[in-house]
Amino acid sequence: MGGSRWVLKYGVALVLAFLFAMVLGQVPLFRETSVGKLRASDLVQFVGYGGSLVIGWLGAQELSRHPPAEWKWMVPFQGLVVPLATLLAIAMAYGVLLFALDPYMGKLGKAMYNWVFIAAIVADCIWLILSWVWKCAPLVAAMETRKLRKAA
Repeated sequence: MGGSRWVLKYGVALVLAFLFAMVLGQVPLFRETSVGKLRASDLVQFVGYGGSLVIGWLGAQELSRHPPAEWKWMVPFQGLVVPLATLLAIAMAYGVLLFALDPYMGKLGKAMYNWVFIAAIVADCIWLILSWVWKCAPLVAAMETRKLRKAA
C-alpha cells in the first residue's frame, strides 16, 4: 500500500471518528440525556475517541508490517512503530476510558485505575527501549556502515 493510500485509509477514518466524537459530545441532546450516572455525551465520546485510538493502533500495525515503498527511510525503524503507537494509545486511553468509567469509580477504584495505567506505560516504555536495542539499532548501524563504505 502506498503512503497516500495508507494515510487515506487510516488517517481519514481516525480524523472522522475523532471529529464525530468531539462534535456529538457537545450537542445538547447528548449532554442532557443520561442513563443513571452515564451521560450519552460521555458514551459517544468514549466510543468515538476509543475508535480513533483503535484505528490509529491498527494503522500502526499495518505500517510496521508493510511500510509504503516511498517511505524507505522508515525501514530501520519499523520495530518501533507498534511499541510507540501502543504507548500513545495507552496514554490517551487513560482519559478516554474515564468517559465511561469515571461515574462509577470511587477513590479506591480511581487509585487502582491510575496504577494499572502507570504499570502499562512503564511496561510499554521497556518494550520500546528493547525494540530499539534488539531490532532498530542494528539496522541503523548497518545502514551507517553501508554509507561509509560507499563514501570510501
